[in-house]
Amino acid sequence: MEQRLEQIKEMEEILTHTNELIEKTEKLLDNWEKNLPEFKKLMAYYGSEQWFKDFDAYTKGEIPKNFPCGVLSEDLVYNTYGEHRNLALKMIKLAVSALEN
Repeated sequence: MEQRLEQIKEMEEILTHTNELIEKTEKLLDNWEKNLPEFKKLMAYYGSEQWFKDFDAYTKGEIPKNFPCGVLSEDLVYNTYGEHRNLALKMIKLAVSALEN
């Protein structure tokens, strides 16, 4: 009887934890989806003719030194793109794994 109760307790904890994760994941995925058009806008800007003009202006000192312009750093945007892509691939793999039984 004690073993049965322990198993039920463990399964109840797993159920509760899983439902909490589902709720958090739904919220996060909603935010991810809402941000996607903005991310695509960033990717369209990165490497565009305008980006190169802005980068050139920065290197010439035409943009104030204290002005936030990490977007003009090739590495920051490229790394964000890579992390975004890797996370998207991870979500796909997790989704497939979750559906396999």
